[in-house]
Amino acid sequence: MEIEKHLAELAQADPQARRAALEAVLAAEGLTPELQEQEADERHKAARNYLLYTADKDAKGPLLCAHYDAHPGSTGANDNAAGVCILIALAKELQQRKIPATIAFFDGEESGHSGAKLFEEGRTREVSCVVNLDMCGYGDTIAVYARGSENRAGARPFCAKERLAAHHAELVKYMPEGDNVCFTTRRQPVVSLAVMPKWDTKYLTAMAAQGMGLLGRTPEFKAMLGEMEVSSTMHGGFRDAVKWVQPEAMQMLYDYLLDSMTTPPPAKKLFGIF
Repeated sequence: MEIEKHLAELAQADPQARRAALEAVLAAEGLTPELQEQEADERHKAARNYLLYTADKDAKGPLLCAHYDAHPGSTGANDNAAGVCILIALAKELQQRKIPATIAFFDGEESGHSGAKLFEEGRTREVSCVVNLDMCGYGDTIAVYARGSENRAGARPFCAKERLAAHHAELVKYMPEGDNVCFTTRRQPVVSLAVMPKWDTKYLTAMAAQGMGLLGRTPEFKAMLGEMEVSSTMHGGFRDAVKWVQPEAMQMLYDYLLDSMTTPPPAKKLFGIF
């Protein structure tokens, strides 16, 4: 299917219309999700997640996730309808090949990660790796943030140097917070993916040098974030609209993910022998 086929349908500012559009798109593509819901109370925000299993539900594989909600007032075309479209196409392909993975469309990323928290707090099954997609439709470079897990078994398919080089991808040492922060307490690798202009990855390098921000962020850090071109494609920025989303950027990330899921990473070299 055309990677951007459902982008305009999903890029809606009204939260209920956006949710209804996702349900309609999944049905149209023959994908039947498992619903995971939480009512609002004094401790939790309301959330509704949509989960797909591409093979046996109990088969261990990666969790591939993207949030489907949008920043208030924004259509969220790049943040994050583009990522949702990529995972819908990938889910169909993995189902056909019977390659195990859990595909999750999370609610509430823009309001405290309520969907990701709901999923993680109730999860009993292990996954090989968590791969989070956010801002995936604008730019020429795939930014891959593995937070030091690059060589762990579950993350290696997504971080192998040969694969990164083949798909215009590069490892970065910092990525703005997303649903990935909800998956750091278990012993599992977490990989965050975004597409951006290559120059923006240089800002990420400079931002990483300022540490984890435990004591807050400096004005220089905030200025660099604002200078990144990809920042205009998120949180209601002027490029967070359908006309700015680039199908070739979406296709690039889809091809990288499919390659990562279907082709084993190169074997590690031992003592320079192999």
